[in-house]
Amino acid sequence: MAVAIERVMTKTRHRLCQWHISKKAPSKVPSFNHDRVVRTCFYNCMNKCDGEDEFNRYWHEMIEKGCLHENRWLKDLHNIRRRWSTAFNKDVLDLGILSTQRSESANNCLHGCSKPTSALVECFSGMEKLVSSWRRNERDEDYKCKQGDVCLRYKASFLLKQTSKQYSRKMFALFEKNFMLGVLGVNVVDENKYDERNILYITMHNDPADGDKRWFVSYDSVTNQAQCSCRGFETNGLLCSHILRIYNLRNVRQIPGPYVLKRFSMKAKKDIYLPESIPSTNYDSDLIFRNELMRFSYDLARRVEGCTIAKEHVVSSINVLSKQIDHLIDGEEKQRNNNIPESEKVTVTMNNPPLKRPKGVSNARMKAHWERGRRQTRITLSYLLFNM
Repeated sequence: MAVAIERVMTKTRHRLCQWHISKKAPSKVPSFNHDRVVRTCFYNCMNKCDGEDEFNRYWHEMIEKGCLHENRWLKDLHNIRRRWSTAFNKDVLDLGILSTQRSESANNCLHGCSKPTSALVECFSGMEKLVSSWRRNERDEDYKCKQGDVCLRYKASFLLKQTSKQYSRKMFALFEKNFMLGVLGVNVVDENKYDERNILYITMHNDPADGDKRWFVSYDSVTNQAQCSCRGFETNGLLCSHILRIYNLRNVRQIPGPYVLKRFSMKAKKDIYLPESIPSTNYDSDLIFRNELMRFSYDLARRVEGCTIAKEHVVSSINVLSKQIDHLIDGEEKQRNNNIPESEKVTVTMNNPPLKRPKGVSNARMKAHWERGRRQTRITLSYLLFNM
């Protein structure tokens, strides 16, 4: 499978599930259960290292402390370290996925809507209900993002005000968490100026659990762009707490545009479902053209909300466009009729159908309810008297 992925999916990064590796470790490494240093170094090699040098340092420490020089499983694991350690995949936007949790969650959802004894039709109907619930939740979240204002923890921050209007509600919650961690939990240790423009900041966490580990942030004072050694933005798509600490230190009031990914914004689906211009393709298909035109018209109506001049301009333009379309259609029909020879033209006279009274319909007056009940009662009494 690994060879096939490299050949067919050339732009993807194949990685191994860390959950399965951690499950095998106690049975493959004898000292893993009772030696805390070996276990800590192994987990640091999995997802706590920011680079190859740090990975090698923890790996050698684990080998030396546990006397694991001849362990075959660790040797094979070290040979494929680029497929399971996060230290070698900091340049990929993986959103923090370390295992097969996405496929497992999908399997769990499908198991909930179907059973092993379910028929094929029942499986499809259950899956349709599941997808409908997902889409309903997505619409509810879109509505909340567009209609409701986010309650800021620190209302005086310009960065929080900016991102609260750009990010979706859930992504803003993650960004605000990183921001508060950077402001309250990250300390600037040293500052080195390479020149008047580029500055290198050395930061570290105030949490004693992180020890004396330090992160290096290179900052450009002209463009306000920064890059951290943890590569948090490259892997998660959000600025890390170290860069946000430097922004707060430098009193940066607006995050540069490249650091706000469109996939996390409230307008992520705008260009997909509501394009700013109608594409000039698929005109041969009436269904596709109608859908694209409806989406564009809806977006246009949404954009002119609250502006009277824009509304009047749209209405007048639509009226002019409607007359032009009628003129084009009439001209095309006349031209099509003129191209038909006289011998092929057929005149059909349509007459009205003969008038006939439908069956079961009477012109008699409709009787009231009490009349129908009285007649039925009289018939019932007569029937009883006859039988007596």
